[in-house]
Amino acid sequence: MGTRLKNSNRITIFLMICIVLAPSIYIRSQYNNYNTIYWENVENQYDSYMNSEEFLGDFLEISYVLYNLEQSGNPFEDIYGQVQNSYTEYENMYPYLDYRVEDQEGTLMMQSTANTGKVLTPESLEEYPFGVVIAYSSGGTPDIQYIYGDFKEEQSLVFRKLISNNENSWHTLMSEGDDYGMERPEGRTYYFGITQDSLKRYFAEMYDVSMYEDVSGMMSSTILLLMFLVAVLAWLCPLLPFWKTGSGKLLRVPFEAVVFAVLLGFLLMEESYAGMLEERSGIARDLNTVCWMCFFAVVYWASSCLRQIYVLGPKVYVRERTILYPSRGYIIKAWRTGKGKVTGWFKQIYHSLESIDLRENGNRAIFRIVLCNFVLLAAMCFMWYFGIMALCIYSAVLFLLLRRFYNDLREKYRVLLKATNQIAEGDLEVEITEDLGVFTPFRTEIAKIQTGFRKAVEEEVKSQRMKTELITNVSHDLKTPLTAIITYVNLLKEEQDEEKRKDYIRVLESKSMRLKVLIEDLFEISKASSKNVTLNLMEVDIVNLFKQVKLELEDKLSEAEIDFRCSYPEDKIVAHLDSQKTYRIFENLLVNIAKYALPHTRAYVEITGEMDEAVIRIKNVSAAELTFRPEEITERFVRGDVSRNTEGSGLGLAIVKSFTELQKGKFTIETEADLFKVELRFTRI
Repeated sequence: MGTRLKNSNRITIFLMICIVLAPSIYIRSQYNNYNTIYWENVENQYDSYMNSEEFLGDFLEISYVLYNLEQSGNPFEDIYGQVQNSYTEYENMYPYLDYRVEDQEGTLMMQSTANTGKVLTPESLEEYPFGVVIAYSSGGTPDIQYIYGDFKEEQSLVFRKLISNNENSWHTLMSEGDDYGMERPEGRTYYFGITQDSLKRYFAEMYDVSMYEDVSGMMSSTILLLMFLVAVLAWLCPLLPFWKTGSGKLLRVPFEAVVFAVLLGFLLMEESYAGMLEERSGIARDLNTVCWMCFFAVVYWASSCLRQIYVLGPKVYVRERTILYPSRGYIIKAWRTGKGKVTGWFKQIYHSLESIDLRENGNRAIFRIVLCNFVLLAAMCFMWYFGIMALCIYSAVLFLLLRRFYNDLREKYRVLLKATNQIAEGDLEVEITEDLGVFTPFRTEIAKIQTGFRKAVEEEVKSQRMKTELITNVSHDLKTPLTAIITYVNLLKEEQDEEKRKDYIRVLESKSMRLKVLIEDLFEISKASSKNVTLNLMEVDIVNLFKQVKLELEDKLSEAEIDFRCSYPEDKIVAHLDSQKTYRIFENLLVNIAKYALPHTRAYVEITGEMDEAVIRIKNVSAAELTFRPEEITERFVRGDVSRNTEGSGLGLAIVKSFTELQKGKFTIETEADLFKVELRFTRI
């Protein structure tokens, strides 16, 4: 039994070593592949950089710098902007650059041979992997005379583009150099050469193309995949019957420590594996393999620790193998406390900003004050010990100014508060004549409030007057037929003559019908005013409906002796309306003409379609003088006959207006002398 247990332990340890060793060996085998990819990328970037405007343009700018350094009184260190940037490029390339400067006669003006010790000539430049000769005419125009290296044709095109294109940094340097009093190169020939070793070092220094940047994506993906496989094996292997790993202290590490260890290991390897690959041109060392084995051992251990979630169950694992869970009460309390303080702080800032007048002038004033305060405090910071004294004086002056401003603000606020209190007490004629400072915009708003209050008061007075008139008119209109009914009922009781009794009954019937119509109209207008009307909308031919109404009222219209002149379209005019309500609208309008139009005159009816609207226009001459305003005649119980001697209820046009507006239509009345005009508009289909 003991021998079998020992064998199981040996097999388990052997397999664990294999699980950790296999991915380490695989990554080591990929070092040379990653190194090859790295240098291919370096070569591609090197070729691209050698033909770039950035690299070649530096030589034009350096020739400008050398010419101004050759002259006296041109300290580049004191120049800023594009000129300073060009001087920086000169300083960066100077350690790697061989150059020679000649005038038009071939006299040597400047040279640098610190790198190779050679004298630059067109013949010696052929030994350089890159060389260029730039000649400037007496007018300051550059000309590329010679280019040496493997990219002559490509570089020649780039130089030609740099010289001819006015939007590159070379021309910007010239224009800005002119602004600072710099001189353009004239009558000079510049020889530039860089050795192969200098090019590589300059390229590596200025453009740090590291292994990490080029191969980190591929390598990171490989490492993550291998980490996943190791973690899966750490979960699955304990299911084997011979696997013996135990449950020692190493597997009882808290969850937070496990996660931290894995993340730390991954970050350390991510930072270091690029350097590992660059060592010895991609040839891996034994130490690299050991590092990777340690890393994957940590991954295997972390996965084995997390496997306890499966062994113990999630609830038990969280309770026994985490640090945060036992401290959850303190964490929640600290979170709530911190959240409350931060929320209170933001609310305090919000309310502070909310109390500021955010109008444009106020914003500008606040910005100017803050800016001046910043400038003064910044100046005091450079005064050292004298700044403390200046700060004390500044603080005292600022206190006095703020105190004066606060007192002035409080006085203006008192004036504003007094005016609002007077308005609240009913004095709508109060006027603010004092200067309100930052509260000046409120003067206009208070004037608007006064206007609105006056309008509201006028509307309320008008409403009360209308209610009084309504009660009076209703009482009169209801009382008249009711009184007649009572009178004739009494007469009917005492009358013995059968003929007279029949006459009394006819009168009673007429007055009863009159009272019924009045009450029905009153109910209709009440329902319409309260919007408690159900509309049965359908497609209605307005022309045919109007003809039908006119035909049914033909007898009444003939008795009124009114000559109707109607103009109808040939086509139908259809609208989405309630036919009964629309019938009532036309009926009331025609009955209104029969009652109030001057006999032996003409009434005009015109029905047309205009754009997307159906328009009905009716005109007639009034028998009585039109002394009312058009908007008054549509009010309830208002008649054109002010003496109220006619049979009208005063509700006809009010019903027309209400029913029209309920159907999304428009109803307007106009008067011109004794001419009474009505216009209806409905949306047509």
